[in-house]
Amino acid sequence: MTRSFEIGVTGVDVRAGQSSGNIVYAFFPAPDFLYVVRVILSLVALLFGFDQISREREQGTLKLLLGGPVSRAQVLAGKWLGNFLSLSVPFLLVTLLGASVLLFDRDVRFSAGDIGRLALILALALLYLAFFLSLGMLVSALTRRAATSVIVLLFAWALLVFVLPNLGTLVARQFVSVPSVRALSEKRERTWTREVLLGLGERGNWAEHYRTISRENDRMEEDYRLRFERLVRLSRNINRLSPAASLLDAATEIAGTGIGDESRLKAEVVRYKNAIIDPIIADQAAGRREARYAAFTYRRRSLAEVFAAGALFDAAWLAVFNILAFALAYAGFRPLRREVTPWEERSSPRRCGPTSCRSASWPVSSSSSSSSPSRPSS
Repeated sequence: MTRSFEIGVTGVDVRAGQSSGNIVYAFFPAPDFLYVVRVILSLVALLFGFDQISREREQGTLKLLLGGPVSRAQVLAGKWLGNFLSLSVPFLLVTLLGASVLLFDRDVRFSAGDIGRLALILALALLYLAFFLSLGMLVSALTRRAATSVIVLLFAWALLVFVLPNLGTLVARQFVSVPSVRALSEKRERTWTREVLLGLGERGNWAEHYRTISRENDRMEEDYRLRFERLVRLSRNINRLSPAASLLDAATEIAGTGIGDESRLKAEVVRYKNAIIDPIIADQAAGRREARYAAFTYRRRSLAEVFAAGALFDAAWLAVFNILAFALAYAGFRPLRREVTPWEERSSPRRCGPTSCRSASWPVSSSSSSSSPSRPSS
């Protein structure tokens, strides 16, 4: 859904774009690129990793796998890399195919900066999918059965993708009070009614009443903007418990469709309105309906500004999620003694006595191998 800003003598009106008549979209967002990555592909990544360890432990093939000259780190890294390539290569091919189709469209223009932003968004998407693959292998390493692993992972997926990103906003609203859009509209209507009645009673200078309405609306909008920004900052800090929220915040800010760019656009529109409000009022008073004004211009934030505003932190936070999940998977991948015979113990020759066995690499003294203990000398 898009938004447009309409400037008039009383201020700036925000209008929503054309909305869908499908009632399902009232509960779920439109399935755009980020929705596919956050919801669908994250679930696919979990399904890739949920049985990598638990299935082999359940089928008894883990002892054969670790009985050779391979370490736990090599087994885990090999499984992770193979599954990650199987997941990321088709995803990148399909995404690049769609982008190449847009490149040949004459109505769509890509600059070098836009291609760089797309590459950064793809890198963030791969980091996000890598985390869920590592999470799947972590739970698989900690469970004995694949059925248990998939149940635990489905619960974790629902918690990280749906619950935590929405929980942060609900918690933040308990600490930051933001007036509703309806309350803001009612205040603007009361201001408009008051000034219109005053203008009718004075039968005179409507221009001053227009300016008063514009100033009152700007003051209410500024108060709303400050409260809303505090709410967004607090909710984002809480939502960072979920990698899905970090991906959404970083990707939308890099693409120029996030809350930061919307707030900046609204501030630029207000400044533009304040610059042309007096000519508009004068033209309205003189009855000039075809007057022309300076064109509105807007420049998107650069990548440096986007990263400084928090996108770099969100990207680094996704990397931390990946490192932590893989490290925990490695720490949890400790086969039981009865499940595997370590290669070092099987490969070294052993020397057995009547009551015990010793490795051939251990030195055996002549006194310890004698049939009776030696007496201490007097």
